[in-house]
Amino acid sequence: MNRFANPLAPRLLTFGLFLLGLIALSNSSTRAEESDWTPLFDGKSLDNWEVRPSACRDDWKVEQGEIIAENPQKEGSNLWTKKEYRDYELELEYKTTSEYYDTGVMLRGDGHQVQIGISGSLQKDMTGCIYAPKDKRGSYPGATDKIAEFHKVGDWNHLRIILTDKRIQTFLNGEPFVDYTGIAINEKGPIGLQLHGGHHMKVQFRNVRIKAQ
Repeated sequence: MNRFANPLAPRLLTFGLFLLGLIALSNSSTRAEESDWTPLFDGKSLDNWEVRPSACRDDWKVEQGEIIAENPQKEGSNLWTKKEYRDYELELEYKTTSEYYDTGVMLRGDGHQVQIGISGSLQKDMTGCIYAPKDKRGSYPGATDKIAEFHKVGDWNHLRIILTDKRIQTFLNGEPFVDYTGIAINEKGPIGLQLHGGHHMKVQFRNVRIKAQ
């Protein structure tokens, strides 16, 4: 018998095995959660998208794993998914070096939009806010005062949108922004990226993915 054996050794071994089990379970949950996501943009082409109006097709390109949207003729257009969606969680990253940019994410076709950049009507940054004039509560019935603090103008930003029935939640760079319940929101529709007309702007998008419910 070893007089110097640690009487706590069995307990330490049990605890160590318990910790290893927790780590394995956590890693398994993370992998399962990641598998729920589907890329909307494969980094190579716009095969799952369509530009409207089609005359502005050349304003949307793919370069180095990014969607490059630029309208030198100052024309407005949207890049729409070919598939329609109801409830979902959407994540993407965007960046622009343009002084003026008015873009955003159309949620279920026309009507309700998460703004990115300068609002043409308000002439101020409304990133992460809900543009929904159809609800007749004003142009931006879902707004926040956190924009100046969390919006990294000229750098990459992470935008997350959760759409459940009529409820729209937005998060910018990990910070909860807006929690708004729409009124006249479409039941389903395509998701769109916007280039607003009237100004020459360039916007880059990457890592666009969805978790459809």
